[in-house]
Amino acid sequence: MLLLVSGSSTYASNQGQTLTKERIEPVLRQYVFERVPWKRENVDIRLVPFQPVIVPSGELTFRVLKPNQSLAPGLHSFLVAADVAGREEARVWVKTEIKVFDEVVITSVPLAHQEIVGAKDVFVARRDISSLSSKPFTRVDDVVGRQMVRAVEANEVLTQKSLERPTLIKRGSTITLVYETGSLRVETPGTAEEGGKMGDFIQVKNASSGKVLRGVVLDARIVRVN
Repeated sequence: MLLLVSGSSTYASNQGQTLTKERIEPVLRQYVFERVPWKRENVDIRLVPFQPVIVPSGELTFRVLKPNQSLAPGLHSFLVAADVAGREEARVWVKTEIKVFDEVVITSVPLAHQEIVGAKDVFVARRDISSLSSKPFTRVDDVVGRQMVRAVEANEVLTQKSLERPTLIKRGSTITLVYETGSLRVETPGTAEEGGKMGDFIQVKNASSGKVLRGVVLDARIVRVN
């Protein structure tokens, strides 16, 4: 289906009029802005120059043919039809680069693998996030206390793939096993048979009975078992 895009002003002369990047750019920019999920102020759209095309004089409008279904960041090619007084006079392939920027969390210092992120380790700044393979964090509070999945250098954007919940209990750690039944609560010493993060189910051993159980990690020293 042909999609109508708002037309430009009329340029009339005896020799016709020229289709250039500058004439198509505002129309194509508006087309993209209306179809991407990001705020307009966070999107940068740049057209790659192309060979100018001469069309007859008259009222000029543009249509996008075979529109892109997914306008993700990166390079896209749009087939644009130029109509003069309602009649198609030319078609031009226009290569366009879409970039997305946002205020995101950046590392202020190098961070090691499994290091816990502190408030002084990060800051928020505007960055190009077009090439990121995962959603970036936008608030410092969302990364403080989390654990690095891999080592990173300073001035690197932190994404969902960069961080994980911290490992609270390591294999072999001495822990407290908590049994709760109604109003009854019993605590007994135990040993972690495997490491775990908050909310993880791990194997633990009751130090008194030697029995191996499964329980959920509540914090750095307590595992609840039933």
